[in-house]
Amino acid sequence: MARKVGQIIARGDRRWLIRIYLGRDHETNKRNYHNRTIHGNMHEAQAYLTKKLRERDLGCDLEGAKITLNEYLDRWFETAVGARVRAKTFQDYQGMLRRYVRSIPGERILAGMRPLDLQSIYHRMSERGLSARTVRYTHVVMKSAMQQAVRCACCSRIPPMDSRHRSNHETKCGL
Repeated sequence: MARKVGQIIARGDRRWLIRIYLGRDHETNKRNYHNRTIHGNMHEAQAYLTKKLRERDLGCDLEGAKITLNEYLDRWFETAVGARVRAKTFQDYQGMLRRYVRSIPGERILAGMRPLDLQSIYHRMSERGLSARTVRYTHVVMKSAMQQAVRCACCSRIPPMDSRHRSNHETKCGL
């Protein structure tokens, strides 16, 4: 019989404990759980459980997103990009991120990424003499990846694009 991965346990009048099995710790071999008390009706508890199980299935870490940017980008390419784009576009995205993004900040924890981290990448790209179009293309791909991370609660913000690399249309329209 398969182990339950999510439970709703009554803890009093309109209080529910949501418990999600996360697997075993590799070092201590102890079971890990995500526990949260929900105040409200059973429907709200079920909605929270469903949301968290979906996040877990998408590969997001429920306990504070302890994965690195490189690990996240690997998962993002497998799940979100692979089915959406053509093979050539997929290769272009991977090559671009390998050259410009993954080297230095790629080992940082995803939840610890700040807008200035990506701004420094864009600045270094400009200093190396790369065109504004290449910098912008890199930003568009990273923005898509970071939006997915925010949607599944892997990190809390999307690094903005520096106004020097925006097109005139975006600057005029306030984008």
